[in-house]
Amino acid sequence: MYCISSDLDVDRLREEFLRSSVVQVPNFLHSQSASDIFSFLREQKEWNLSFNKLGVHTDISFSDYCGWSADQKGMLNDIVWSQAGTEFQYLYKSIPIFDFCSRGSGQDKRFMSIFQLVNSESFLSLMRSVVGDNSIAFADVQATCFDRGHFLKEHDDGVSGKNRVAAYVINLTPNWNLDWGGVLHFYGKDGGAIKGLVPTFNAVNVFKVPQKHSVSYVAPFAPKSRYSITGWLRRGEMA
Repeated sequence: MYCISSDLDVDRLREEFLRSSVVQVPNFLHSQSASDIFSFLREQKEWNLSFNKLGVHTDISFSDYCGWSADQKGMLNDIVWSQAGTEFQYLYKSIPIFDFCSRGSGQDKRFMSIFQLVNSESFLSLMRSVVGDNSIAFADVQATCFDRGHFLKEHDDGVSGKNRVAAYVINLTPNWNLDWGGVLHFYGKDGGAIKGLVPTFNAVNVFKVPQKHSVSYVAPFAPKSRYSITGWLRRGEMA
């Protein structure tokens, strides 16, 4: 079982979140837990490649994509980039941990351990305290991997019927460099960036929903991928 650090200053974190609706919590997991999850994600071969196709979230097998011809990959890039120029778009790799773990379907037990971590009472009670909302009932969860050229354009996570209170991102790539991109940016009402969080290893970012944010383009010269465990803290019943 993966474990949360016992050395968190919850009062300070709550004050910061209430002041700015965003907080980054360093050294969130026990160091061995963070290292183990990072190693586990890095060894995964089966990912979805996720993007927005004309307003519809679309997943394709990344392993299948790797076998495509250069022309086929170019066609997908054309679809993604043409829409990104004027509309909402994203491109990154994902594993829908919540979807298969909540159904109890067979997967590596370490995925179930991640699911149990973010739905443990220790995690949920901490998030209720930091966010200041006792209605948080469960957390959904996915793994994400931003490779070179991946990005997530500005959006606010507000989806009717999802009952999202806040979002969380557990950053899991050691020694990430600001120059490589992959920065979580937040925006004010005038559209200007007001805060940027570098994906610091073993720090969790927590932010209120809805709130405009994006993940900046990962540079072509980035020597590694940006791994994270991410999801939403939600009201209601798990379904």
